[in-house]
Amino acid sequence: MAAILDDHKLFYASVPKVACSSVKRMFYEIENGVAFDTIIANGRKFHAHHFYPGILRNKYPQARIADYRRLCLVRDPIKRFLSAYSNRVVFHGELTPQAVKAAGRFKRLTPNPELDEFIDRFEGYLAIPTIHSHCRPMSDYLGTQADYFSAVYNLSDMDRFVDDVSQVLDRPLTIGRFQTGGPKLDPSLLSAKQTEKLKRYYKSDYEAFGTYL
Repeated sequence: MAAILDDHKLFYASVPKVACSSVKRMFYEIENGVAFDTIIANGRKFHAHHFYPGILRNKYPQARIADYRRLCLVRDPIKRFLSAYSNRVVFHGELTPQAVKAAGRFKRLTPNPELDEFIDRFEGYLAIPTIHSHCRPMSDYLGTQADYFSAVYNLSDMDRFVDDVSQVLDRPLTIGRFQTGGPKLDPSLLSAKQTEKLKRYYKSDYEAFGTYL
């Protein structure tokens, strides 16, 4: 997911569950002069994601942003995974019986799984589009070359990220926190086997952005 400010030659590439809702709301306010609120048109709800849609690394508008300041935020992959499970599965309830059935050949998956089962049968749950988009590796969105970006920030460096954007725009900015619903899950909850499985799945993230994690 991305935001492009042509007037300031600024490109922000975001990743689901790495403060992307919060940052996109900030960019909406920058561009429109008002805080974002859910918009309803013809009975359909529009969120900030509709205005700053997802962009995988191989879909970047390369020519347009060639000389732009390019920024991104990253997060420990396992913490990001746990946040996705907590928010999308527990809080939003996206693994309903209907969603699991719609997954086709994976329809025998358990709806609303506990964390252990979600990890054990993770490959199957990835057939559900919203789970896939929130859990796929960061490298799918950012690529595997960290030096492509002018600056890479860890999620814990959010203040520095906001300061950077503030300097580019020459105006003070603030950022809120959104999509935080769900229990807070710590990696210490995982078994060694589960941790190793997730590390294998997110191997490209550790290799590309390990310096920033």
